[in-house]
Formats: sequence, C-alpha cells, structure tokens
Amino acid sequence: MRRTLHRSIAVAVVMILASANVAFAAVSWGSRVALPGNYAWNYSNSLDYTGTPGTSTFKLHEAYVSDATLPEAVKYTSSKNGTTWSSAKKLSGKQHAEGSSLAAAGSTVIVGWFTGYSSYDAAGVARQTQVNVSTNNGGTWSGVQKLSGGKGKVDYPIVAAAKTSSGPVNTYAAWVDSKNGNVVFRQSSAGGAWSAPITLGTTTATQSGSGYGFSGFANIAAVDDLIAVTWIADNTGTLKVRGIDLNGTATAAATLTNWKATATLADKISVAQNGYPIASASPQNTGVVTVAYNTDTAQKFVTFNGTAVSAGKTIFSNIGTYVGGYSTAVEPAPSGGFVAMWAGCKDTGLANPCNYGSAKAKFDELAATSPNGTTWSVPTVVAGSTTKVQLNDEASMVVIPDASGVKVFAQYNAYKSNYSYYDVWVNIATGSL
Repeated sequence: MRRTLHRSIAVAVVMILASANVAFAAVSWGSRVALPGNYAWNYSNSLDYTGTPGTSTFKLHEAYVSDATLPEAVKYTSSKNGTTWSSAKKLSGKQHAEGSSLAAAGSTVIVGWFTGYSSYDAAGVARQTQVNVSTNNGGTWSGVQKLSGGKGKVDYPIVAAAKTSSGPVNTYAAWVDSKNGNVVFRQSSAGGAWSAPITLGTTTATQSGSGYGFSGFANIAAVDDLIAVTWIADNTGTLKVRGIDLNGTATAAATLTNWKATATLADKISVAQNGYPIASASPQNTGVVTVAYNTDTAQKFVTFNGTAVSAGKTIFSNIGTYVGGYSTAVEPAPSGGFVAMWAGCKDTGLANPCNYGSAKAKFDELAATSPNGTTWSVPTVVAGSTTKVQLNDEASMVVIPDASGVKVFAQYNAYKSNYSYYDVWVNIATGSL
C-alpha cells in the first residue's frame, strides 16, 4: 500500500528459513497463524529483534496500527519463535495514531508513529511525531513522548536504533516537516534527552497532495556507528541519501557538520508506482546500511558503508508476469548476503499495474536472495494474490543465523482494494543447506 493514503490494510508476517550457502536454497512454507489483534496494518520498518539468535534471549518485536477499536492505535506484540505471539499492547495515546515503525538494539525497543492522519481525523488537523520506548526488551514502556510541535505537520516519521561502538544504545527518528519541506533528524543516546532537531536536507515533493503539505517519505536505518537517511526530494522522484559514521562518538549525529555530504542517486524512484525508499540495517552485518527503491522498470538498491553511497544495483527487472513493483526492502544478511522483498504488480491490463485502488490489481509478495548484492536469485512468490487476499506489500525483514542455516523473518501487508479484508497473519517456511 502506498503511504499517501490513511486507511485500514492487513499485515501478514512471514518467517523464511533459508540455507546459508551462496544460492540461499529454496524453502517450504507451512500453514498460516494469526497474530494477536485484527483490522491491522503497518509499513516497512516494523519488525526487529533483541537478544542473541539461537538462545533463550532472542525475541522478535512487531508494531502495527489497528482500528478494531477506537481510537485508532499503535500496538505492540513479541515472539520468541515467530509462531506464538504475546497479547497485543497499546503504545499510543488518546489520539488516533497512524504510520507505525519499530526498531530495536541491545535491550531497547522504540516504536514511532504520527497523529492527525487517520481516517477518523478531520482534514487539515495538526500532525505530530510521537514515540514510546522500552529499555527492557518490551517488558515495560516509558510512555508517549512527543518529538515535534503540537501545531505542526509531519510526514510519516520512521525510527531506528543501534548499539554504538562506544557502548551506548542510540535511538533515532527522521521525518519531513510538511510545512517547510525540511528533512528532520533527532537522536537520544543511552536513554537520555532527545537532541535538538537538525535539518539534513529538504524536499519539494507533494506526493500526498498539496493540502497535505510536503511529503518526501523520509526513511532511516542504523547499525553500530552507521546511520543513513533517505528521502524523495521532488515530484520527479529524485532520491537523496545522507549518512554518517559516528567513529566512536555516540552523540556525533546530533551535530549537522559531522554528517557526510548528501548524495543524489542516478536513478529516480517511480512515483507513479507508489515509490518510496526503504532503509535497512542489521547487527548481523555491521558494515552496511541499504536503501532500496523501485524505478519504472526495476527493483534496485544502494549501500552506505560509512564513507560513500554506492551506485545502484538491480535486484529484478520487471518482465513477463510482473510489469511493476514497489515497497522494495533489502535486508543485510550474515556473511555478506542480502534478502530482498517487494510487491510485484501483475499484468492485469491496468494502465498502472500498481494501482492498489483498483479491483483488477493483483500484487504478489516476492522475495529474492543474493550472496553478495550483485547476483540475485529468481524471485520466489512468498504470498500470491488470491480472491481473499488481493494485494500484498510493505515487507519488513529480520535475517539471523541458526543451527539450520539462516532464518529470515519477514512481514508484509495483505488486503483487498476495497478493504473488505485486512488482518494479521504469520506464515512459517523452513529450509536447509
């Protein structure tokens, strides 16, 4: 689903168990299991983990939005194995909440969202960035914290977290100020006060309509000392990426002059095909942050290694059954590999095959793997379009090693264009070398 609309969609969470060889062997899928709660949806950047994979400390963390009861709320659930999930806990306050994201590092979990943009809010009301933080693996929560002004207007904030090389766990948030187009960044180190907002760049994009204000869909990911922020800079789909290497100083990102110069990608994101960039990072591969995106003809990504942003690399070129695609995410994997997921828009005769508002649209959730980011496997259909679940998109992933090889926990949305169906599901697949 494209982030320009505020509405109810579904989330399915998938666990892929792939082998650790260079080909990432095929996996077998089991039956679906329901997550707690219904009438739920979320966006990419909604699944993460704490603890050590393969031990009793490992824990998955998931955030989503639900309007099963009002106010529309951000909720949290966790799992030790991807099969059994805890009862959902509401994290947002008395206002309607939209646009959840989640990140974790050490024993810290941060969940973010914004208010004022649900289907139940009046048009034109203020939109505010809010977060809730746990420092004990989701056991207890700090309560709602407000990171932007109560009379402002923000565009889909995203949160990130990382354990820095100097020790402290940092939490981060990035968003676009819809009134002036500034790309805003704030951080908290070791659970301390949030830093003053700094402006990393600007956008003139108005992807959500002129009445909404500027909307660049800023996204952020972090690992160890690396942070990368990406956004759409204009209505033609120009993509920007700005990064930083903290180099052992946990608070360095709070100072604008410490950031690298902004990089402009050679590719343009496909605005027509619901384009928005997704940043990803993993403690299983601390040397890289990825930024994934869709062009008019392909699914692509770049990497930031602390020094520079790479040239774009192609995951899949739209061809045959799939004539479009979007919500592309690339998760770094152990041993330098990568796992990509995206919504593959099928050829159903639509002028825009990725028009999620059409009853004719069909989106399969696709996955591909790579040992090096250059050579990619043929995409696998993780979730196909059906009569009940017409559309699948918005993947988030966690990739970890275990005794059987590599486990990839991935979530995606599943829904119908008229929203007669949207719910939360888990599907488990297994594989070996």
